[in-house]
Amino acid sequence: MVGGDGAPHPGREFDAEPAPCYLDEDGPPPDTWPDQPPPLAPPRNLPGPAVPGGWWARADRAVDDAGQVLLALERALGHARRLVATAERADTADETTWATGPAGRVSAAPDALTALAAATDQARADLADLLGRTAGGGLADRPRLALTDTLTGALLALTDLPALHRAADAGTGLAPPGASPGYRPTAGLDRYVRARDRRCRFPGCRHPVPRRGELDHHTPWPAGPTAVGNLAGYCAGHHRGRHQAPGWPHTVAPDGTLTVTTPSGLTATTTPPPY
Repeated sequence: MVGGDGAPHPGREFDAEPAPCYLDEDGPPPDTWPDQPPPLAPPRNLPGPAVPGGWWARADRAVDDAGQVLLALERALGHARRLVATAERADTADETTWATGPAGRVSAAPDALTALAAATDQARADLADLLGRTAGGGLADRPRLALTDTLTGALLALTDLPALHRAADAGTGLAPPGASPGYRPTAGLDRYVRARDRRCRFPGCRHPVPRRGELDHHTPWPAGPTAVGNLAGYCAGHHRGRHQAPGWPHTVAPDGTLTVTTPSGLTATTTPPPY
């Protein structure tokens, strides 16, 4: 975020556009990985990312790829479990024939399946650790339920199943999160504004709102609250232009509608994209 004086807020990091991530096709096949991973090369020996912050974008992409591989492995394990269950039923039906015939060669399959499942559990734990370290990949957050207006598609609330149950038990409705007491938005408020805007709100810009930054206070804090009606998401360039380019006033309505006036007096309006 940027404070009212136009300078970046202390301690805030800004992510940039994701850099491409490439898989190493020359590495060893999955069944020949060494017992220990090779040591990481010093940063100076690594090709630099195309833009600042690109390493985290590439790390997020790699973790997402690992999640897809793990999902495929889970499906393969499910198929193997079904085949083993079929073999065990056949074995029970005809113990002697199954054990002495050609099919007896698969008698070690249950033990092998158990060992493979244990290895998958460890892989799942390792992936969870990576997700916790990247802190921002799509899989690092619980699935959310978006409540929208049927006619306009506007986002009304962002919740999850436990919160939905709590609201039902308490007899309360769902609404956008309340204001944050400080400069930084709460996790729920940050999540809601990013889900509402999704991309830079400057007219014509299609860049995504980076993680951990670029939510702008229309009325600078503390004069303006850290609240839904006073926050809008921008890409890094337009966020700085919002504060540093003279003659470009921005106006944000309580529903998130943004109006930008050019130095020549022309106006352009954007609204949060409908769901």
